[in-house]
Amino acid sequence: MAKWIRRLLASVLVLGALATGAFVLYVGLPAHSVPDLEPVDRYVYLNQGWTESVDSPGRQTYYYTGQGATLPQGATHDALRYDWFVHLEMPLGKKRFADPDHMRAWRFLVDPEPTAANPHQLPVGFARHFEPTVGEYMLDLTCAACHSGEIHYKRDGEHLAVRIDGGQAMHDFAGVERGSFASTLLASLISTRYNPMKFDRFGRNVIGDSYPQGKTELKRNLSATIKRLMSSGQNNPLRHLYPVEEGYGRTDALSRIANTVFGDHLVAANYQVGDAPVSYPYVWNIWKFDWVQYNGSVRQPLSRNIGESLGVGARVLLTDDYGRPLPPEQRFSSSTSIPNLQTIEHTLQTLQPPRWPEAVFGDVDADNAEAGKALFEQHCQGCHGPHVASPARQQANAPGKPSASMEWLIEVIPVEHIGTDPAAATGFVERRYDLTPTGLTQREVAAALRPLNVRYLSREMRYHLSELIDLRAKGGHAVGALSDVLQHYPNPDTARDIELPRRSFAAIDSALDELSVAQTQHSRQNPPDAQRSCDQACHEQWLRWHIQFGEQHLEDSLAAIDVSSVSEGEGLNILGIMIKQKYYRDNNISYAQQTCLEGFGTIDLPQQVAGYKPRPLEGVWATPPFLHNGSVPSLYEMLLPPEQRTRRFFVGRRDFDPVHVGYVTEPSARGEGGFWLDTSIAGNRNTGHAFSATANEWAERHDQPLPPGVIGPLLSDKERWSLVEYLKVHRDAAPTNVNYTPHDCLSGDRDTLTVARSN
Repeated sequence: MAKWIRRLLASVLVLGALATGAFVLYVGLPAHSVPDLEPVDRYVYLNQGWTESVDSPGRQTYYYTGQGATLPQGATHDALRYDWFVHLEMPLGKKRFADPDHMRAWRFLVDPEPTAANPHQLPVGFARHFEPTVGEYMLDLTCAACHSGEIHYKRDGEHLAVRIDGGQAMHDFAGVERGSFASTLLASLISTRYNPMKFDRFGRNVIGDSYPQGKTELKRNLSATIKRLMSSGQNNPLRHLYPVEEGYGRTDALSRIANTVFGDHLVAANYQVGDAPVSYPYVWNIWKFDWVQYNGSVRQPLSRNIGESLGVGARVLLTDDYGRPLPPEQRFSSSTSIPNLQTIEHTLQTLQPPRWPEAVFGDVDADNAEAGKALFEQHCQGCHGPHVASPARQQANAPGKPSASMEWLIEVIPVEHIGTDPAAATGFVERRYDLTPTGLTQREVAAALRPLNVRYLSREMRYHLSELIDLRAKGGHAVGALSDVLQHYPNPDTARDIELPRRSFAAIDSALDELSVAQTQHSRQNPPDAQRSCDQACHEQWLRWHIQFGEQHLEDSLAAIDVSSVSEGEGLNILGIMIKQKYYRDNNISYAQQTCLEGFGTIDLPQQVAGYKPRPLEGVWATPPFLHNGSVPSLYEMLLPPEQRTRRFFVGRRDFDPVHVGYVTEPSARGEGGFWLDTSIAGNRNTGHAFSATANEWAERHDQPLPPGVIGPLLSDKERWSLVEYLKVHRDAAPTNVNYTPHDCLSGDRDTLTVARSN
């Protein structure tokens, strides 16, 4: 008997030690490791089209419109309720977990006062949506949580926080190290569940006067949420899915979206290593781009936004609880709120790039900036543009846009040319995922993609025909029957399901044959314009090849799709199309409304290029650190040869350096949270985009062509400072008309394709 008693006591001691260890690990350490708060005396809101008031409608709509996401990702009954988050206490005390100063310490943005849209003063991007299957409001994360920035600066003894709407966040939302947001949230949930006094306070706040009624159910739900958080597949440290520290202001965005969608929501075998953290891109004017994802992989705004919502926690039904395919009519239901995504997207279309606030950061040297403008036009504008589309190209890309001035062409620069860290680009192209557990077949995928491919081919035929006619007319050449063919070319955008206009293709081919004889005679008598002749030949060659082989190439491409091994771009594209089609069917959305919702009639087909897009640079001063992975701390260092850039610097401090134009790169005496970004690590490289030499200079020095990553001559220090000064005031183009009003796609005339107007 005594032996059993000793064993029992030993077991109790072991269990007690384990419980104590677990408490210290999951509650004590996180509670005592929260970063220090950055001092702020006054908040400054720039007028980026939304006035300088914190409660302007545009700002509040963007900040707090829910999109159907939950925490943990994709959860329903075990998701974190909005009221829980509001009333949750810190692990070792009574102070609210969501206290504004706690959230600011984790580098979330919190407005100085509550507003009607944010009565509990939660961080920017923390919203709510009602979940009817549960009967409660869920905590909802929106794109504003990551695509809003803040710059701190001390002027005349006053600590200022300058809000950059649409800019880059500085938080470490996904980090799970001690003291991080995620680990402390888990600690708060655990201590609330198992500390009776803490739970009673929590229960009375959440349930209200009827408490303790519902107490048992609340405990059960809280336990389920804790279990779901602790069992998150992609954040399991044993999987080592994110070996490169993301840190403050970065995340491996596309990898996390794919791991959430194809791993968490589908099968664990789809989890892939993400070793390429990127900075959150700024989003002003992005609606004007022809490629709207940061790596140039997505053309359609709604497709990008659905992928983003899934990445931060929107639910999508892919299989049943046993991993079996759902009935076809039930597949691809999603909690993503497409109407709210429309609201957010249209609100962002009214957002302007931030202007350098001289009252905060000091005056711009006008003479130096003027010298920098000439250098920018010589060395930078060729890549960064903006390059405004021709009317014909705009009609092919986005026929719903009011004018070509709203369609900017963005070229994706291959990694072997730009020379920057290739991890994000190559990983996106090389990773593969299995969609067969959903029950999808190659035939179903081909049927969904075929109408989009047919419409794309038909639009491109019309575009090249239009450009060829225009070039010939400008060169004084006859256009023959081509003009008549274009006039009667059928509109490929009148219905969802279309067929290739084969008669028009044949008519184009015949007209080209007739013109080729006349062109030969004309060229004998007139010296050709070399560039125009080359452009004409390119358009004619494109037309002839696609008339002969385009349809077969389309079918071959569809037949080659392997549903068991799709790339990241293909998989997200297919899933997005299926989610949209399910929503359209369930809600009786007309074809005209569909094209409006999707973004100006843009076709949802992906592009897969291992490269990065050199986006327009208005407002870039407000978005440090630089390069896609945040590996260069200032604009000044962007103009240095890579070997002269800082190799290791501190990230997490938002104090601004208006001279070099970047954040201060050393921790302060306060010891605020952050991490040291080491550019010697693959994924963090600060190589490429080098102003080191011209082609002739390099050949003279090294007797070989320019290596990857060298894009311009070695600049003098004076030239660098002139460019930095100019980038403070650079304007991409005339701002959007203040009277521009996006069309509400879900109201009004259901059969109208017009999606925007400019008064």
